[in-house]
Amino acid sequence: MSRIDEYRTCNIHDVVSIRRHPETGFDPEPDTLARSMLRAIEKWPNEPALVSKDDEVYTFMEYYQNAVKFSKAAKTIGMKAGSCCGIIGFNSPEYFFTLYGCWLIGAVSVGIYTTNAPDACHYVLHHSECEICVCQGGKQAQKIFGIRNELPNLKAIIVYWPDDGMPVAEENDRVKVYRWEDWLATGAGVSDEEIVNDAKNVQPGSCATLIYTSGTTGDPKGAMISHDACTFQCEGIHIRIGLDHHDRYTSFLPLNHIAAQYVDAMVPVFTNVCVYICDTNALKGTLVNTLKKARPTLSVAVPRLYEKMAEQIQKTLNQATGVKKSLIAWARRVGYETCMTRQYGQTFRKAWGYWLADKLVFQTIRQNLGFQCCRGLVVSAAPVSVDTLKFFASFDIQISDLLGQSEGCAPFASNSYVDHCWKLGTGGKPMPGVEVRVGEMNELQYRGRNVMMGYLKQEDETRKTLDAEGWIHTGDQGSIDEDGFVTITGRLKELIVTSGGENVSPVPIENKLLELLPEVSNAILVGDKRNFLSCMFCLKTEMDPSGEPTNVLAPSVLEKSKELGSKAETCEQAAEDPLWHDYLGTAVEKYNKEFAVSNAQNIRKWIILKNDISLGKGELTATMKMKRSVVMRNYEKEISTIYETANTEKAASS
Repeated sequence: MSRIDEYRTCNIHDVVSIRRHPETGFDPEPDTLARSMLRAIEKWPNEPALVSKDDEVYTFMEYYQNAVKFSKAAKTIGMKAGSCCGIIGFNSPEYFFTLYGCWLIGAVSVGIYTTNAPDACHYVLHHSECEICVCQGGKQAQKIFGIRNELPNLKAIIVYWPDDGMPVAEENDRVKVYRWEDWLATGAGVSDEEIVNDAKNVQPGSCATLIYTSGTTGDPKGAMISHDACTFQCEGIHIRIGLDHHDRYTSFLPLNHIAAQYVDAMVPVFTNVCVYICDTNALKGTLVNTLKKARPTLSVAVPRLYEKMAEQIQKTLNQATGVKKSLIAWARRVGYETCMTRQYGQTFRKAWGYWLADKLVFQTIRQNLGFQCCRGLVVSAAPVSVDTLKFFASFDIQISDLLGQSEGCAPFASNSYVDHCWKLGTGGKPMPGVEVRVGEMNELQYRGRNVMMGYLKQEDETRKTLDAEGWIHTGDQGSIDEDGFVTITGRLKELIVTSGGENVSPVPIENKLLELLPEVSNAILVGDKRNFLSCMFCLKTEMDPSGEPTNVLAPSVLEKSKELGSKAETCEQAAEDPLWHDYLGTAVEKYNKEFAVSNAQNIRKWIILKNDISLGKGELTATMKMKRSVVMRNYEKEISTIYETANTEKAASS
């Protein structure tokens, strides 16, 4: 596996040339994450960098010193530039120390989802030839220990937060098992100067991190991201949203994902931001505790989190009656009107009565969420629904959406709360120094110094995705408006081709249905090789302690059930209830009349699924994107029934 050209490679040990684009107006000097850490300890050594879930504060100097200890231990076991280190665990100071411990010596970090089964872990560790693997606790360590004999390059398993489930290696075992502190102690013989020298010699065109795509189809691909791509993006986001040493935010999104690694690990060291690390139950309800403690100035989260926040707020609002209910409704109109003037091309102004609405309603909402100091909310990993954007806008809370990929080191386009760089419902403008265009079949393509080096050991896939001129072919369909704002409208691989030969992009239709039906969590369009379109709806439900959907309808859906006169309290009951079927039908009819651009885009049949799609059933990626092929396979019986029933009805009427 060798170099394709000077800018593209499939070999993790190669150093690619930096493709400069001075004509874009943004072309900083090539840089590395290692040097950004060295600068940090010169400029702000005593500023707070990390706050653990147990409130232990690490300055940038302490951050660096812990990373150096990791670097020393790694060198002792034979790690060098281009060597790979696997990491599987929840966000913690040790995770951050591991990342920079790798980057300081030119080694490559390889994150693994904690939810991965042993075979999925094996794929990543074997494919990347990891020499060590850092694990959170005995459960994850046991997972890796159990497959160690199938990983010929693995030399050591290092465990932070060790517990009772710790694996025990035999004395002559090829793979050693270390507790975190014991591991760090092994590097005592390596000098600090040696690590500093290594850090200064890391090449901007060398690989810093290997990000395995979530794999909506086939095995995940390992996108190799260079040091320069990372630092280029750090400088770009600094310009786009104006971060400084007064900023702080929370870390809870999985650090193996490019968005979290970029936002939580790379940007803060580059710009002097303090990161508060949440506990392991953040997404199960404890996040708000950290938010109230940290009082973040910026919040980055996945759509589902903002949706859950909206549901919780709505639940509280539903309890208001009489004058209080009217006051909240008035305040939300004021908030929405004000927030809309924050958009591109508008002149910001506070609507009449804003001060009162803010005092009586908005301040309470922000305080309850821990957002009283927050000047901007950002959504990452997947697009958020327009419904959710509008809900928060009604409290004058702007959520900035963005468009990003592992292959482009996070965002290639973004909205911002700075300089009116925001249009509700779009993914924002191209990032500084990044060009975006619309190619054949309306495919979005972008290029810049943020693009990957290539996919590890996959030359054909690399050539398909990253062309010789440096353009990434996203596979997403989209558009760019007259003001330069980019919007995704669909996915090329997900195009539905009806039996009549019509090409239908399902995503815009599904999104419109979600706008029309706030009680629906997922709308899944069906119709490939069929003579008409159908839709499968999932209603919003309560979540179990692990974050998986139950079959119990969410409070807002139960309210709608009562309003419809239905006794349904579960998905199964709603699926069999004509009242719910008719209610969904009203929205389908509205879509058909007002939004379908052709007869081929009309929806003729619809059903309610008896459970929501989920991560546990393999229907969602770890970043909560739908795996359409898996969903189609899992609900093959329901889909067949839709069309068989239609054929029976047609035969009976003829």
